[in-house]
Amino acid sequence: MSIRDPFLTDPNSISTACAEGMACVYPELVQTLPGSFNGRTVLRRPADPDRVNIIAVAGGAGNPFSQSFAFSPDLADIAINGSLYAAPSAYDCFEAAKYVNSSKGYLMLFNNFMGDVLNCDMAIELMALEGLQAKMCPFHDDCLSTHRDEDRRDRTGLIGVLFGVKAASACAKTGASLEEVAALAEYINDRTSSVLITMDFENEILHFGEGISGEPPALSFKNEFSIESCAKHAYDILIEDLKPRSEERIHVLINRTSAGKFEDVYSLAKSIHDYAEHRIPISRMSAGYFMHTTRSYGLSVTIFCSDDRTEPYLQKRCFTDAFIF
Repeated sequence: MSIRDPFLTDPNSISTACAEGMACVYPELVQTLPGSFNGRTVLRRPADPDRVNIIAVAGGAGNPFSQSFAFSPDLADIAINGSLYAAPSAYDCFEAAKYVNSSKGYLMLFNNFMGDVLNCDMAIELMALEGLQAKMCPFHDDCLSTHRDEDRRDRTGLIGVLFGVKAASACAKTGASLEEVAALAEYINDRTSSVLITMDFENEILHFGEGISGEPPALSFKNEFSIESCAKHAYDILIEDLKPRSEERIHVLINRTSAGKFEDVYSLAKSIHDYAEHRIPISRMSAGYFMHTTRSYGLSVTIFCSDDRTEPYLQKRCFTDAFIF
């Protein structure tokens, strides 16, 4: 089996099988979309059509935990995966929105990749034909995916979208309008930055900024092969990128790749906490396996600079079948 096909389940039906399995195991929490064209959509139970609904749009089935976003009442209302290594179709998003039939509209959050942007844009057009309001917020938090002098909105996304999903969900529950929820998500988007660290164990090299589709790393460090060096460089890169303001609080999210180890996630969390203590201290941390990023051995670090506008929406811990955030 190739490294791009690491599933025992038939790759052509894995997203559908995963969604159906989730609904089978946890029928009180989630359901699949009745009569769905592709069967790749997970809806949280019970649906609430009287407020803005949050749609988490993942990439391909290589991002398995995105469907877990629907398990928590504090994350997505609808979670949609594509087929293996492909974005969900516009129709996947449209049929889910049509089924819930929210009177307040939908906000679609996803990572900033061209296929996802095009499909979500088309989904908004389809929804408009049915009289449904929708907006989208493509997250561009991968700070080394472009050169420093380029527009940050040209960056791709990594895992910072989790902050957007969590805060947008909490905001929507207050009765906020679609415009208000979307504006909050965009604000979070611009104050979030992530970096992926991958490890070459044979040559003892740390790589920063390797692309999730195999693009070469932006930075590499030899003779610094330690968890402490990962913490130092990741923190410095992200703080330099965001330049936190005095009133902002630092939230850190540490994610491991599918090949990464449980122990390294928490070792890195402690190292970042200690390194930051005499610089700009960490206000809140989360660590675990939240989303697939690459099959290389590695870890990603995300920093979100929160303030009084965003802090109330991020205090409650979210629990899913896969992670705590």
